[in-house]
Amino acid sequence: MTENREIVFIKLGGSFITFKDRNYSINYNALKNTVRIIREVMSEYSLLLGNGGGSFAHPVILCGESGSISTLVKCQEATRDLNHIVVDYLVDNGIPAVSFQTSAIIYESERGLETFIEPIKTAMKNHVIPVVYGECIHSSKTVFKVLSTEDVFLELAKHIRPARVVLLTDVKGVYDRDPTHYADANIIRIINKNNYSEVLNVISHDISRDATGGIIGKVVKMYDLSCRIDAPIFIVSGFDVENTIRAVKGQSFIGTMINCR
Repeated sequence: MTENREIVFIKLGGSFITFKDRNYSINYNALKNTVRIIREVMSEYSLLLGNGGGSFAHPVILCGESGSISTLVKCQEATRDLNHIVVDYLVDNGIPAVSFQTSAIIYESERGLETFIEPIKTAMKNHVIPVVYGECIHSSKTVFKVLSTEDVFLELAKHIRPARVVLLTDVKGVYDRDPTHYADANIIRIINKNNYSEVLNVISHDISRDATGGIIGKVVKMYDLSCRIDAPIFIVSGFDVENTIRAVKGQSFIGTMINCR
């Protein structure tokens, strides 16, 4: 954003920074890797981070009542707690990160999503790293609306165009089958206009990995984002630090590239 530096959005996936089979659990090895990655690239690039909800948000959303004020309050409490843990860890390790409460800068009016983007632009101009997160935002239509981190990126990219988006997960990319269940699962290295429909068809048949629409939703939203900003989306394992650094820098990496072209 300043000094002609490329802008890179980085998502710390919920499956990466939390243990999704244990409610409200943090994977500190993931946070340690995140610090190593950010330290390596923050002097070269303007970064915007976002963290997923993982084992903090998902139990609240799955068990909560749609449109309930109680669910809104509990959702915001859970997502805020996780974001603060992430940001505090980054700051304690020398990363100039600040938390931006998503529901304070994005809300749903009768016209759709509206965003107050200037604080984030100013932070990035001053070489501060904003950290947003998936959250239940206020809605004039239905009390609250659930926004994933991918949704947040989609909205922010209307105002701040990244050169690429890098998603850090607990696996190496998008697979044709669930790698935790099938030893012969293969990484889908490229998803573009030529194979997009075919990929959705392949992954939709693997019910074990997509009971809540997770992987399909991510692919659809990231493909949409790639189309809107005309930039690639890289999905990598955050546990492979050097590979992730290459992805952030736009170099050759092991993982999945989603590109609308």
